[in-house]
Amino acid sequence: MILNQDFVAVIADWDADGAVSAAIITYTQLHDGFPLDGKRTIIYYPTGAREVAHFNKKYEGCAGAFVILDIPLTSELKALLNKVFNECKDSKVVYVDHHPITFEKIGSLMDKFYIIGMNMRKPTSYQLVEILEKRGLKIPQKLKLYAEAVKIIELGKRPGEDLAKIVELVASISRALKLEHKPDFWEKMVKWMSNPLPIPLSKDDLEILERVKKEVAEKDKEIEKAAVDLAITAEKVGVFKFIDARKKWKRRGVTSLATRISRNLRAPVALLANLGNSSILVIKTRNNSAMIIGNSLVEEGLAIDVGGHGMIAVVKLKNDFDLKKLKEVLIRYSKLAD
Repeated sequence: MILNQDFVAVIADWDADGAVSAAIITYTQLHDGFPLDGKRTIIYYPTGAREVAHFNKKYEGCAGAFVILDIPLTSELKALLNKVFNECKDSKVVYVDHHPITFEKIGSLMDKFYIIGMNMRKPTSYQLVEILEKRGLKIPQKLKLYAEAVKIIELGKRPGEDLAKIVELVASISRALKLEHKPDFWEKMVKWMSNPLPIPLSKDDLEILERVKKEVAEKDKEIEKAAVDLAITAEKVGVFKFIDARKKWKRRGVTSLATRISRNLRAPVALLANLGNSSILVIKTRNNSAMIIGNSLVEEGLAIDVGGHGMIAVVKLKNDFDLKKLKEVLIRYSKLAD
């Protein structure tokens, strides 16, 4: 598909934060002419930090605006941004994110954005509401509540009675988006959330949420069993419980698995696993040292890059990484994680 100045391209993460952020932009474009004046066509591209590289395979040309939401600044996203900045001089580029790697890698790109928002302490959707309201845009209460729910979920807080139902709804939608992993369903949920009117979900969508609820319960059982089985194989590497799961876990949910093992063992965990054709190391700590240790692996030449948050880092390892050296780095930085 060839894009032109009549298009607004919304590129956002699959999860609730990405979807709610996309819903907010959908509302402002349709009702306030932001980021582009007049009637425009919005195209949606749900993606992840790595898969964002495939955007150029599906779309050519220059949209009037590129809005990138809740995607960390990996090498793949940086390549896409450089292409846009070099080839689409008239396009507005909006970027809002909260991942630590974005702060570290943004560098000289900072001044090239039409709007940029970066705050590690606030989810993307919550930041976006603040940014838009400062520009004088009025965001519907419904969307502000969704952003508040995302903040509660991401911070792991217990919602008050007034927000309990909305948090449960957003959490259910988030699980469904991740489990279904279908662009059409993601777009449908984004458009539904963007509508300020209290329109109920369709019967089909409610059935999807109910089915996902059951599937999540089954997946939780599977992860719990795997966590127990893998914990037995754990090797003590500094303060970490190091587990090589490359031959035992070849599915999604590696971060959930590492979190569950860490909780069960009450210790920091370094979980080595395969993801597609690459090896990743998930580092789970009880403080904000995971990203520091992940970045150290990049500096040591063992990894390509790292994503995640303070207490959990997902490190993409080089194909020829040295396992012995990797363990040495974990031992060296153990004091940070203890």
